Parts: sequence; structure tokens; C-alpha cells
Amino acid sequence: MMTDQPMIDMSKDVLFLLTGQWDDAEGGPWLCADCCTMEGALAVNPHWADRITVVRIDHPRPRTEIVALLDDDHQNAPTLILAEDSHAHEEPEAVVNERRIYTDPATICRQLAAAYGGARPK
Repeated sequence: MMTDQPMIDMSKDVLFLLTGQWDDAEGGPWLCADCCTMEGALAVNPHWADRITVVRIDHPRPRTEIVALLDDDHQNAPTLILAEDSHAHEEPEAVVNERRIYTDPATICRQLAAAYGGARPK
């Protein structure tokens, strides 16, 4: 995990994103287009970062920060985990360890826009 990460406060929605670029056995450098979409949405809606916890993690698996909250099968990024008392404006993609999650960037953006205001995908 990158340094200077915020504490994971599960009383707020938590958004996991991959950091920058990486290389692997297939070459590189690579980037996560879905995480880039979310970074752009956060840039357009900077107030979201005041309402949720954004955790940026490195590419290699296991992604221990996500696994600790969900499980080995649900460590994709981006992943939005709703806080227990957050209203689900969009149907969650899955419920893991009693946590409602989203991984599709358009769905994440619609959920955050409905919950906190701001621009959403057309």
C-alpha cells in the first residue's frame, strides 16, 4: 500500500483504487482504465473525497487491504464498499462479509452522485 494512506474508516464509504502504472510478465507499463475513470470522476467531483475514504493500493496481489475487508475472490479495483448506514441508490453488485460492494466504475459514479451530489456518467 502507498504511504500516507488514510485510516480505513468503515463508518464512511470506502473506495479502493490502483496506483499509477505497473509491469508484469506480459510487459507493460500498464494502467487500470477503470481506476483512471474513477480518478477523473473524483477530479470532477472533489467533494466526494471529503465524504468517502479513498484508499490507493499497488497492483500486485494479494491486495491485503481489500482482502482483509472482503475476501480473496473480491480484491478487484476499483471497489466501492458502502458503509453500513449508507443508502444503496444502485443495486449492489455483491454482498461479501455483509458488506455491499460495487466494482463497475459507471455504477460507482452513479452511486456516489446519488449519495453525495455531483456529476455522473451519461
